[in-house]
Amino acid sequence: MMDRRTFGLGLGALGLGALASFPAPPAAAAIRVNGRLVPDNGRRLRDIPFIPFEQIPNHRQLMRDIVIELSAYAKARSPRFVMLARDAPELLVKENREWDLETGRDPDGAAAGKYTPVGSVVRPYLKAIDAMLIDGLFCGMDADGQPTDPASAKPLLNALAVLRNEGRRCLSIEYAKDKVQAAAAAGKAEQARLLTYVDHDGDRLFSRIPGGRPPAENAQHVTDLGHARNFLPMLHSAAFGSRDDWVAALAATNYDLLLIDPFWRGTDPLTAADVKTLKLKRVGSERLVFAELSVGRALDTRFYWKKEWAVGSPDWLVAAAPDRPEQTIVRYWDADWKTVIGQYMQGLVDLGVDGVLLNDLDTYLYFEDMAPLR
Repeated sequence: MMDRRTFGLGLGALGLGALASFPAPPAAAAIRVNGRLVPDNGRRLRDIPFIPFEQIPNHRQLMRDIVIELSAYAKARSPRFVMLARDAPELLVKENREWDLETGRDPDGAAAGKYTPVGSVVRPYLKAIDAMLIDGLFCGMDADGQPTDPASAKPLLNALAVLRNEGRRCLSIEYAKDKVQAAAAAGKAEQARLLTYVDHDGDRLFSRIPGGRPPAENAQHVTDLGHARNFLPMLHSAAFGSRDDWVAALAATNYDLLLIDPFWRGTDPLTAADVKTLKLKRVGSERLVFAELSVGRALDTRFYWKKEWAVGSPDWLVAAAPDRPEQTIVRYWDADWKTVIGQYMQGLVDLGVDGVLLNDLDTYLYFEDMAPLR
């Protein structure tokens, strides 16, 4: 069972050294939330003076570093453990901001060809993840039922092509408003060779189990992500009266892959016995179960949250999340936060899940907005 004793290992024990601290930013006008730009309602903590160029960290690499270390730990304990990254495809490749940081500080090194060029694949990060999930790739990136602008989808498809060429699995969640839109989005995803879940009920919290059978229902055992033909995101369980009811409802489905929050209603953790139950489809064959882990946000319902915590105290709790009042954007490279998610990852591996859904990786965009290079 996941509790404070189970979650006993910090990222320091996983080999992540403390990184330099960085002042908390003021609230931005908007931030990315699972691929969408939304207003940021977080309050300003303090006035931030101009940040010298030399002191601006590479926020993308700080995020990559955490994923790499979490992956190394999980796979050392369970070699088949799957790291599924949600959104933030920019972490796969080096982009202009990173080049500007390097070459602006070391122009001589740039002239000598010391740094990899823009567009280079960041191979340590690529090696650390096994699959990527993109929200709204074809439908619903900005609003439910709204076709995604092809210009916005193109770089995402390019990133997924990099993954596919390396033997990684690519998934998407599409947000339609009716069955016609859902069918169109599913068709595009199939053409792009993606494993896709299409929501047409406006349930972006993923709190309901759809009626009927899964698409491409599969009676075979699924013990590898490459064999999955469908999946169900089930990240909120408030609609169920008890943890047992929730587990029973999920166990009664035939989805090949379940993406779940490992806490019923955010507070009551699943047990290892619950996970064993969920690993069997209704027909009796095996399936995969992945648990959600937020890297860029703290949740006030979780085992690690202390009642005296609030935005700004401790200071790595930076700002209220714009879309979820119980979540707080964190300075994710802070040593104390790394200890928290290290404990969380240990608990998930102990629990026996097959993989992890890494959420809120795009939090780095919030900090980049707060530290413009020009």
